[in-house]
Amino acid sequence: MLPQWEGDRVSLHLNELATKIATLDPAEQEALWEKVAELNFQRGLEALAQKYRARLAAEGTLDQTADTVMAELKKLREEIAADDYRT
Repeated sequence: MLPQWEGDRVSLHLNELATKIATLDPAEQEALWEKVAELNFQRGLEALAQKYRARLAAEGTLDQTADTVMAELKKLREEIAADDYRT
């Protein structure tokens, strides 16, 4: 929880930003929202990549080469396909 003065500062900053955004013409506002969406998407991808790297590190497979990963995936696909044909 933020201290009251910090929360007030954040609110003031947000109000200033909102006021500036409201003065933009609609095309500029649209471009701004698109940029915000793009930045949020990039941050989400980066967070996902960090979680994935952490998982691979925990599994001890972070340093595997792409060829090794692809070979394991191919083997797994073949095992699944073989099992599907048996049933």
